[in-house]
Amino acid sequence: MEKGSKMEGVGVKVLVTGDRGYIGSVLIPLLLEKNYKVTGFDTDFFKKEILPISNSYTKITKDIRTISEADLKGIDAIIHLSALSNDPMGQINPSLTSEINFESSVKLAKLAKKNGVRRFLFSSSCSIYGIAKEDTVSEQSPVNPLTAYAKSKVDTERELIKLADSSFCVGILRNSTVYGFSPKFRNDLVVNNLVTTALAFAEIRILSDGTPWRPLIDIRDLSKIFIEFLSVDSEKINGKIINIGFDENNLQVRDIISIVKKYIPNCKVVYTGEHGKDARSYKVNFKRFKSIFPFIKQEWTLDKSIEDMTEKLRKMKFGQKDFESGEFSRINVLNKFLLAHDVTEDLYWK
Repeated sequence: MEKGSKMEGVGVKVLVTGDRGYIGSVLIPLLLEKNYKVTGFDTDFFKKEILPISNSYTKITKDIRTISEADLKGIDAIIHLSALSNDPMGQINPSLTSEINFESSVKLAKLAKKNGVRRFLFSSSCSIYGIAKEDTVSEQSPVNPLTAYAKSKVDTERELIKLADSSFCVGILRNSTVYGFSPKFRNDLVVNNLVTTALAFAEIRILSDGTPWRPLIDIRDLSKIFIEFLSVDSEKINGKIINIGFDENNLQVRDIISIVKKYIPNCKVVYTGEHGKDARSYKVNFKRFKSIFPFIKQEWTLDKSIEDMTEKLRKMKFGQKDFESGEFSRINVLNKFLLAHDVTEDLYWK
């Protein structure tokens, strides 16, 4: 890719790994609306759909560890979302998290570069800041990964940056914690979890004292940002780590609770005081993101998103049975597959 080149819409072929996941199922329709030619690549663990998802694109159903050169034929850009996607899942087997999240990501990027893919966008995470030592952390701040998942993101970032050059644009999106409704809904993310426990049990259980800070972003805002990263001049993002989020969405857990109570007023808040179970707390500086994309504004505030999520979950009569089924928790779904021997211990389909 020449300096300053863009990749917009019609005719540009984009591979999205994890297309049938929580973020992918929101991102794909937006890419199709912009006339990108989309190929999805997903092992298809999470089949539960609350809403029908567009089928008008090419789908490859394979484990990310088995991706080949043939899968990348004709691809111009990759949005890499695939991962064992949250911290509890990393604890199933930390070495497996490294294999899937780190080794497979580096393999994919090297294959992409070798096969003429021009842009590689990596979905990283602000969770790598862990317990921040500074009031507000920036891309230059020391990272403090506390989980196998966060460590895999740090390791991948480091290796991907080495691959960036004038013909292979690497953009690293260090995302805020995602919230919001999706056709492949999950309730193992902080905001979604607080909303679903309130609906299911009329009770919100808080492990901490409510003071930890989190940077947050709605899934629809994040999906649009990925598309902006596809079309921006490569020189603005190439080889750079960029915190993704909005200053106004650096919030404390207790701020989230007050908005949940606004839309589910009958719920009781219980502070369990088990702060040690998740002591992460970090406020994030988004100046670099704002300088590159000054025109991007938050559309889905936490308030608007919680109202929308509550309305949609009530419409589907989400309750205790749904919560306890584990269908919306990634680790529960995988544990069911393991217990039923549907997958190997290494999480390959049998």
